[in-house]
Amino acid sequence: MNIKMLGTGVLAYLIWGCFPLFFSLVAHIAPMEVISARVVWSFLFCLILVLGLGKLTTLKEALSVKALMWSGVAAILISTNWLIFVYAVSIGQVIQSSLGYFLTPLVSVFLARFILKEQIRPLQGVSIVLACIAVAFEIYRVGALPWISLLLASSFGLYGLVRKQAPFETLNGLFLETGWLIIPAIIFLAIIGGTGLNPIPQPTAEGLDFTNTYLMLSGIVTAVPLLLFSAAARQLPLTVIGFIMYINPTMQFFTAIYIFDEPFSGLQMVAFGLIWLAVIAFCYDLYQIQRKNKLTPVKS
Repeated sequence: MNIKMLGTGVLAYLIWGCFPLFFSLVAHIAPMEVISARVVWSFLFCLILVLGLGKLTTLKEALSVKALMWSGVAAILISTNWLIFVYAVSIGQVIQSSLGYFLTPLVSVFLARFILKEQIRPLQGVSIVLACIAVAFEIYRVGALPWISLLLASSFGLYGLVRKQAPFETLNGLFLETGWLIIPAIIFLAIIGGTGLNPIPQPTAEGLDFTNTYLMLSGIVTAVPLLLFSAAARQLPLTVIGFIMYINPTMQFFTAIYIFDEPFSGLQMVAFGLIWLAVIAFCYDLYQIQRKNKLTPVKS
């Protein structure tokens, strides 16, 4: 195994796992303002990278009406995911957020079966059933849908599905997706007074306010883990990716409980216990696939 690429992939998920801490710094700002600024700075950062890394030629070669349509759909899905996540952090629902990201790979398997018509392996089916029971238990416990978790899981699962249809590498894809959103984002920020467009800390009676600086940095922290993950995913076995993807929701879970002091009851533990069983089954199935592929002789 490529240890360097393993470290790269782990670093990507560690950064994603720190997102609740980072976005809590701008929790006093309306989620739409945060996302609009995030779009603007992500676009500018990606533009610098596209030009600096010489990716403009490959971007032009991949452009087509179909590809642009796919990137437009992807833009809607990823911006929805960002908005729901920032909203969850702002109202102190990071536990629901972590549940959503625990569910995401299982949602991806479900979508692959019913949209791409891929075959579901028995353990994958067990994982989906356990996840459905966990969601049903949360509905019973709360008396309502855990809509933050479900929207995060479904939007990111659908985003992954759409990105498989678009012929773009990660950097060019994110550049086009934020490109679809850049004009509405700038207009929105201009209407509300330009929040987030000026990255310089603002003086206040209490000292310097770094809110705009954090909003600028949100563009960088959006792009960097995506690029790291993309580099690692091309060289790491699927089994390894399956395991390390749960670093993010696990970090979010412990951040919510031990840093943000969100309440966590014994009944919630039942739902999370079911999810963790689903995760174990899912990861074991990935391991079995990888092991089988290694043992299968290559035909000459």
